[in-house]
Amino acid sequence: MINELLNEKNWNAKTNEKFFRYLKDFTNEEKCEIIYDVTRELMKRGDEESISCAEIILICATQQYFDVESTHYKALVYYRLGELYECHKENFIKAYTAYKKYELNNINFGGVHAVLLRALLLRDDFTYSEEMEKELNLSYGESDLGLRKDRLYENIGTLITAQNNGDEKTAEMLKKRIKAIIKADEYFFLDLVFRKDATPDYLPTPKKLIDYINTL
Repeated sequence: MINELLNEKNWNAKTNEKFFRYLKDFTNEEKCEIIYDVTRELMKRGDEESISCAEIILICATQQYFDVESTHYKALVYYRLGELYECHKENFIKAYTAYKKYELNNINFGGVHAVLLRALLLRDDFTYSEEMEKELNLSYGESDLGLRKDRLYENIGTLITAQNNGDEKTAEMLKKRIKAIIKADEYFFLDLVFRKDATPDYLPTPKKLIDYINTL
């Protein structure tokens, strides 16, 4: 049934209705897992209607399907919702809020503080805050922090902290490092597909990041 729905050329309000009827026979845990996968596919399509339908599905999940034994299932939904707001709506306030709820419910995935660091930098227009520095320091200890995009945001956070501390020597070194990270793939941040926690994720890069890097 899911494949049939995803094979439809346009996913719209009527498709959403079919999808919700299909979910009725599943447990809340199963519903959250299915929603996590299906909304990812809708987000990969990238058109406005698919994104709108994905948002409705995810919000519905937070309202109706969170009577679950493990918070893991809530974390799945909140992560996907944060991704939607970050990458497709570019509403970084809502993205941070969703990712924070993901952190509070997450029991299975690593890299949480790298996600929150990224969300804070985008939300606060790449400015310093104690909250940002806290997430930066916590991200240093995350064993799975190694993806180029994560390293990029980590170095940006370190740069902003150095500038806040008046350490211009370190700041200049970090600017060079950031430029070296992106030089390997000329403007690699146009659109990336990468793997994290064995889960493929599609993360288009916000224009805000491109604009910031161009100022360095």
